[in-house]
Amino acid sequence: MKILFLSDVFFPRVNGVSTSISIFMEDLIKLGHKVHLIAPKYYGESNTRNITRIESKKVFFDPEDHLMSLRTLNKKIKWIKKQKFDIIHIHTPFVAHFFGKKLSKKLGIPIIETYHTSFEDYLHLYVPFIPEFLARKLSRFIAKSLCNGVDALISPSEQLKTTLRSYNINKPIETIPTGLSKRSYIEKNPHFFRDNYNIKPNDNLLLYVGRVAHEKNIDFLISSFVHIYQKQKNTKLLITGEGPALEHISGLIRKFKMENNIILTGYLERNNELLSCYAASDLFVFSSKTETQGLVLIEAMAQGLPVAALSINGTESILKNNLGAITPKDNVYDFAEKCLELLNDKKRLKMMSLEAKKNALINWTSEKQAKKLADLYKEVSRKLNFSGLDKEDVFLQN
Repeated sequence: MKILFLSDVFFPRVNGVSTSISIFMEDLIKLGHKVHLIAPKYYGESNTRNITRIESKKVFFDPEDHLMSLRTLNKKIKWIKKQKFDIIHIHTPFVAHFFGKKLSKKLGIPIIETYHTSFEDYLHLYVPFIPEFLARKLSRFIAKSLCNGVDALISPSEQLKTTLRSYNINKPIETIPTGLSKRSYIEKNPHFFRDNYNIKPNDNLLLYVGRVAHEKNIDFLISSFVHIYQKQKNTKLLITGEGPALEHISGLIRKFKMENNIILTGYLERNNELLSCYAASDLFVFSSKTETQGLVLIEAMAQGLPVAALSINGTESILKNNLGAITPKDNVYDFAEKCLELLNDKKRLKMMSLEAKKNALINWTSEKQAKKLADLYKEVSRKLNFSGLDKEDVFLQN
């Protein structure tokens, strides 16, 4: 099949959506499909064989993100028509969504969308002038409107699928999480990374990987770490990534006088440095309550790193019945105590390490998920062809 991806975000903007798009593109191409992505241009990136970059502008309340120029996109319609794509796959509910709907109607091809982000859980954090209850209500209304305008939806987890159904969305919803490519399972040398960051061999190293954003609940991890450190002085916390909450988190570290024990690394190169970081750590810690999946948990386990995380929303699908992970209560003290128990039980930690890698290998390979996605494309196309209606009539009925 020829598949057109549309997204308002992609690398060099690092987040779960960019990672998911990259992994699915790679595996769909390996399966023999042709995939082309249209995404924003951030800092002058060039077009490639599989990616077209569109002029974009920063979002005023979140300068990390950019919105593509609709005028530039419209100029691409003639070129897109010539490519004879079989299906459109949208990854973000902004300009990409509305342009995708326009294309679908104009070209008469099916359109599906992955609901990567549960905006209900954190819209109020980015527009604080709107009361939380109103922001949640607005998010649900917008989600229902957008999702009922496509032919099918993809949810990264069963938990998010249940949430979407509660919005009274009447379109088919398929659960297809993002998997991990084979390189994520390659064993890395832990000593090299520790040497680079002056972390001693006998130091306990806790690791958080992800955006440094308010919705990630990193304050919780820092408060828990303070309790851990009081009982285990040879413990450090590594926070990788960047984001809008970086200044706040830095201030919190200074407040607790933890500058020598909590290390901020910024973004790490994914295929080598980040994997080495996972391998060098003793325990992955995660307290976000807004995840639609929690891909970083799987990345950690693929390197044999046990996980301590809150089992809330999308992370539940990864953590449930997982022998490579523990799920402390949503309580700073319980989280700290459960982590300490593990750090002091090296035999159990080693066993969990083996289970974590085993679970990642059995359940979370990207090829398996890409095949499910390709099957969905075919099924949506088949149903549309058998409907006896052209695409414009289908949209008018919706």
